[in-house]
Amino acid sequence: MKLQIKQITAIETYPIRHPLLRKGQALAACKLENDDHPASIHLGAFSGDQMVGVLSALPNSCPDHKTLTAYQLRAMAVEPAFQRKKIATYLIQQLLEKINRIDSIKLIWLNARVAANILYIKNGFQPNGDPFMIEPIGLHQRFIKFLNYES
Repeated sequence: MKLQIKQITAIETYPIRHPLLRKGQALAACKLENDDHPASIHLGAFSGDQMVGVLSALPNSCPDHKTLTAYQLRAMAVEPAFQRKKIATYLIQQLLEKINRIDSIKLIWLNARVAANILYIKNGFQPNGDPFMIEPIGLHQRFIKFLNYES
């Protein structure tokens, strides 16, 4: 499958975010804090003209590492017919490539649904802390990845 990753706007993520991540909620529930921040990055994965996956990176400090400049990965979603085809991995890799070019960023973090833990571990993220509940979504695990940082 030929896949193309393009930078898109926050609102362009909604057709995938809404049914897959905010099902049963108002469309307004798709809007995330810092979605419209000038430094935010939103990527869409396209198979031909069809957008089949999305991932956003928003400037946001990690609660566990507040002194480090960070991006938070949010709202990863891939259309069901396109899942298990490495699209999520490709989105993560493309986003990491973009963020790695920003010297001031020291950390990328996210709160992942526990069902996606293996995806993030395979992409170099480390679990941080214990799993926790995010209502009404479900059980999550925080992951972190240090960048441009010497400890």
